[in-house]
Amino acid sequence: MVFESFAHVPVTEELLRHVWEGEADPSKGGHRYGLGREGKTEFPKEWDLAVVELAIVAVLNKPQFVGHRGSSVILKKQVGEVVVEVKLRVIGSTHEIEYAYPINGTGVFRNQTGLRKYLPLNNQSLEA
Repeated sequence: MVFESFAHVPVTEELLRHVWEGEADPSKGGHRYGLGREGKTEFPKEWDLAVVELAIVAVLNKPQFVGHRGSSVILKKQVGEVVVEVKLRVIGSTHEIEYAYPINGTGVFRNQTGLRKYLPLNNQSLEA
């Protein structure tokens, strides 16, 4: 169990727009249910932007997994029945959220070659 907290990292409106609707480049962001971006996972249909924000805050406050990849920090936590990942960029002595998305869980799908693939809850995704 991890007891590190990243509660000091702000969740900005810009980040929330990126996570929810994505960028002009379809490979960047866009995890709203029904958006259908190729290769992207989607939050459950029942989740709105406020729930996504609360999930990101929950991951930051008390992650179950903390890993390091280069100069980035990867955080994961099961929020309700969904495993959420948040990636932080380390900039000097501060952190900034680069992305957040659902890995798997109840109501989570990945868009692959025009099809929606259901990704049931799998707690093993919290291990690496």
